[in-house]
Amino acid sequence: MLYGYIIILCLIMVLLGYATGRRIGIKEGFQKGLCQVPLDLKLEYFETSKCPICTKEQGKNYKGGKG
Repeated sequence: MLYGYIIILCLIMVLLGYATGRRIGIKEGFQKGLCQVPLDLKLEYFETSKCPICTKEQGKNYKGGKG
């Protein structure tokens, strides 16, 4: 009977550790994603000379003005 309680207690501790680590990992991943997006947009613009937000040609052949 004592071994059953010990096993259940160990399983509960493992599950609590897993749940806590998962929550921390999700928050950390979200923060890293927010930091990475501006860099990806700048890299895409640099490589293609196309605005990744409005998808209009800009850069080398950009003449200014509207349209």
